[in-house]
Amino acid sequence: MKTTGTLVLSLLLLGGAAGTALAQENGTVTFGGGASTQTGAAATAAPQTTEGEPADRAADPDKDWAARESKLNEGMTLNGGVGLIHTQHAQGGATGQFRVDFTTEYFSAGFLCTREFPCRDPRNPNNVIQSDSADHIGGRLRLSMQVVKWLDTYLATSALANSNPANRPSLLQVLGDSTFGAKAHGQLSNVFHVGGAFELWLVNGTGAVGLDGAGTSAKFRGLATADLRGADKPIPLRISTNLTYVLDNSGEVVAATETARGAPITRIERFGLNVNRVDHFDIHLGAELFAAQEKVRPFLEYHVLIPVNRQDYRCRQNNPSSDKCLATDPFAPSTLTLGSRFYPWKKGFNLTAALDIGVSGVGTFIEEMRPTPPWMLYLGAGWAFDTQDKPPVIQERVVERGRPAGRRIRGFVHEEGKAEGIGGAIVAWENHPELTSLATGTDGRFTTHDLPAGPYVFAVQAEGYKPGQCSTTIAAPAAAPGQAPAPEGGDVQLDCVLEALPRVGNIVGKVKDLDTGLFVGGAAIKVVDVAKKELSGSTDGQGAFRFELVTPGEASITVDAEGYLVSSEQLDVKVRQDNPIEISVKKKPKNPLVALQSKEIVIRQQVQFGVDSAVILPASTGLLTEIADVLLKNPRIRRVEVQGHTDGTGAPGHNQKLSEDRASAVVAWLTAHGVAADRLTAKGYGDSKPLVPNVTELNKQRNRRVQFIITEQDPAAAAPGPLGAPALGAPALGTGAKAPAPKN
Repeated sequence: MKTTGTLVLSLLLLGGAAGTALAQENGTVTFGGGASTQTGAAATAAPQTTEGEPADRAADPDKDWAARESKLNEGMTLNGGVGLIHTQHAQGGATGQFRVDFTTEYFSAGFLCTREFPCRDPRNPNNVIQSDSADHIGGRLRLSMQVVKWLDTYLATSALANSNPANRPSLLQVLGDSTFGAKAHGQLSNVFHVGGAFELWLVNGTGAVGLDGAGTSAKFRGLATADLRGADKPIPLRISTNLTYVLDNSGEVVAATETARGAPITRIERFGLNVNRVDHFDIHLGAELFAAQEKVRPFLEYHVLIPVNRQDYRCRQNNPSSDKCLATDPFAPSTLTLGSRFYPWKKGFNLTAALDIGVSGVGTFIEEMRPTPPWMLYLGAGWAFDTQDKPPVIQERVVERGRPAGRRIRGFVHEEGKAEGIGGAIVAWENHPELTSLATGTDGRFTTHDLPAGPYVFAVQAEGYKPGQCSTTIAAPAAAPGQAPAPEGGDVQLDCVLEALPRVGNIVGKVKDLDTGLFVGGAAIKVVDVAKKELSGSTDGQGAFRFELVTPGEASITVDAEGYLVSSEQLDVKVRQDNPIEISVKKKPKNPLVALQSKEIVIRQQVQFGVDSAVILPASTGLLTEIADVLLKNPRIRRVEVQGHTDGTGAPGHNQKLSEDRASAVVAWLTAHGVAADRLTAKGYGDSKPLVPNVTELNKQRNRRVQFIITEQDPAAAAPGPLGAPALGAPALGTGAKAPAPKN
């Protein structure tokens, strides 16, 4: 039932958002219409400019930026989203603006235990008490971001504490309840705005740390705002209304406690833990007035909560707290809020003070709903900031001249054979060093100032291209005999062609002994780049090697040194730079842990993993290096099935998954160290193939294993083939020793 209700309301909300977006496409709705906070004539919302409108209605950049800055002066509700304390506006900020708000709340009053609704005495269950002293203090932190002009996203978290000596325990805390929300909003006209919001409420569990999944709740909110500052005759008033359906599952967090007690939690606990047992339909109405150049904004809100028993909660007529029941007593608590926001200093900074006054439901309690406090004081501060900087003011000055001082050169820098320009190229004056160099725009073009007649030579440089040169001559204007020279004019076009450098990189590396740290000379090196081109060479006496003209991308580097196991590493080669790498090689062990048999690569020591995990422990690095060495030196082995096995401890399904993950982890390690992926297949068998019965710990250790079964191979040759052809004058690569003889 809960899932169905959530799905239906989600579809309704999405349908409303889609309808609003469609209206926008048809020209009837403009998303992102936020409130303008300019005074006087500037407070009128800027008209929307569309095709066909007169030029005098086009957007003014200064006014656009002023409107953007005005949207910084917006606060957030207690749960996030632009609005008052409880009521959201169907408006938001400008794209790229962030808001952070912190609000404290406080009240102190005795209202939960009365003559009509007494409370059990926690010290003597046979007595009742008719008065109490409730203290409440809390804090709420919110963050919001305007993602696009029509979408405001936000999150909020809270920490609340309630103290009441009439309860045991006397202190109740609600820590870490969080709200994630998103609000879509659009502008119907200069005055009217509509929108919708969805909020996910994550409730912390009681008596434990962490969220209680069963208590997760949601809110579906419809929004409407009339901002009268955008009217033809602006009025400094904004009115908003919210219609919200709350899927409230907060009662689930106390279900275990009530089951253990055999009775519902007390009224004081229900208030302190903010618990409702049923859904509710909330109606918010808020009005905000703008005064003192909109730096003072008093507001008034009214909130009515209508319970909806979607959960079909059955209230006890004679419950321990003497509460009434929704089924027999109609109940709709309401609250009036008086408050104001102040913007005293820097744009975007605000202070908030507000007071909730309980109108109805304060002295009457029902088992299904949290009691409404008689009053609540809020004090808070917020700050909004913009990720965009205000564009600089550019002033143009027109200089009148009698005639042009010369002619300009318009140049175009591009690659040979291509029509696209090269942006950011530096153009220097070779024969006029007194002039400042130029830089091409993103289109590859540059323009000089007016120049007198004469030759001009330019040196051109751009990253990724060979330096180039281009030149031209500005001819002197011809004049008829006996007349003054004709005025100069007309731009000179210049084509500058550059040759691209090869798109390759270099590999610079060293090989060292894993155990001693000494560099290994004379090691054979093979590089296979991303284009499958093979390069071979060897290290010098200092263990260094270098390969040039390597295709950018992932390259495989394999090292085969005499007396060492073959080692392979991967390297991402960057273009036009030296790419460093250091490869460690391990000496061949005197007593090898790996033996090659006719149908299996036998290991004399098992691969070690973390307890009940597929994480390979560092202690197995040497063993895996030997396995990789056997595979790299025996290319005739075409395919190997890497098998994972577990003992019989645990559930079969868990063992199957664990064995598959461990086999895959081994395959991933070998692939990363040079073994071709198409030669390896990972398969888990769980506990289905034990070597010995799972009756002793020693037998279980034998059954926990990884095996390497050869499933496809070529006939064995007289000796293993080399890993690759050597470079001229370099030692052969991959001439390792023969594999150990198979064991029977």
